[in-house]
Amino acid sequence: MIVAAIIITTLALYGAFILMYKDSWTRRILIAVTGVLFLGSLFLVYANDHNHYGMKKVTTTETSTIYSASPSKQLPLLLRQDVGTNGDYQVYIYKTDPQKKATHTKADYDIHNTVQKVSGSDATLTEKKTVWRYKSNFWKTLYMNQNQNQLIHQRNTIKVPANWTLLTPNQAKALGKRAKAMQHPSAAQKAKMGAVIQQAVMAAKMQNPAMTPAQQKQVVAQTTAKLQAQAVQKLIADVKATVK
Repeated sequence: MIVAAIIITTLALYGAFILMYKDSWTRRILIAVTGVLFLGSLFLVYANDHNHYGMKKVTTTETSTIYSASPSKQLPLLLRQDVGTNGDYQVYIYKTDPQKKATHTKADYDIHNTVQKVSGSDATLTEKKTVWRYKSNFWKTLYMNQNQNQLIHQRNTIKVPANWTLLTPNQAKALGKRAKAMQHPSAAQKAKMGAVIQQAVMAAKMQNPAMTPAQQKQVVAQTTAKLQAQAVQKLIADVKATVK
């Protein structure tokens, strides 16, 4: 609508200058009126582009559940990818549905991300967004919906359980390869693990001489899980230290 107003006032001003009689009072009045309307239309365009005239700031907050970017339930991951010339900004990769492909936060200088470790088992993404919106349908129609929902700034707060690991995509790939190698331990590694498990069982028997076979199996299972968790944590530390 504002573009149409500029075109119409331009043509009217041209007509007042060229088509009317030179010494006519009507011509002078038309030149003044159309000139004011033309300049007013230009001012409205300038004011909207530079000062968001006719608009207001609107802030919305939305929280959604997110899921690990890793297909492994034993190793939930939140991936971080640095962007920008100096890597000053980051996007975070996750899933909105365990069965769908991973997605990521938007990369924009006005979008800032914060990651927090929390208790519990649920991971969430809270998006607090401030945008420009027109004050009424009049302004929206006048400017043909231009600049509607233009982003001012956005703060993403990502809360993940304590057992989630934050890695880059390259680190995640390296971790996957090394984790596969762990599934086929060498004879020496098997012997070392067996010795630790045997010591744990002996220590448990000393505390409880009447231990049943079922209780012994439980000690073996707990010790095995603990050793595997320690191995994974060491693997993660090695990957973080050697892969960017």
